[in-house]
Amino acid sequence: MRLNIISDIGKRMPQKKIKALIACIEEEEEPPDSTVNIIFIDDKQISRLNREFRNNPNPTDVLSFNLDYDAGVDSVLGEIYISTDTAGRNAAQSNLTFTDEILRLCCHGFLHLLGYDHEKTKDWQVMEKKENYYLEKFRS
Repeated sequence: MRLNIISDIGKRMPQKKIKALIACIEEEEEPPDSTVNIIFIDDKQISRLNREFRNNPNPTDVLSFNLDYDAGVDSVLGEIYISTDTAGRNAAQSNLTFTDEILRLCCHGFLHLLGYDHEKTKDWQVMEKKENYYLEKFRS
């Protein structure tokens, strides 16, 4: 799998850590041979996407979009958009570092691309357990 990390906000992102985390998840989840784009944007940009695709005009921390369902060299599994503004607020509220919150959001977004969801309580519990598992595995 190929991973592209794009920052539209002029802020450095922990690219090596993000790539290592995604590789950690890949070891067990075995995503299709494809590309994933992680794009860092601000609240204004994510609010626009949230309004357009989820009918919610407010900023959110992460949005994931599956694009190609067929594997292949030229396929794009999906894109993950992360608001660094919201990530910063989340980190402060949760007493986490900015990097830890960015890693959490990358993990969360990637799990969505792999088919995990949290619309129902049972699904939320499964996804949260996976997220915590991979973040702990990455840190050890």
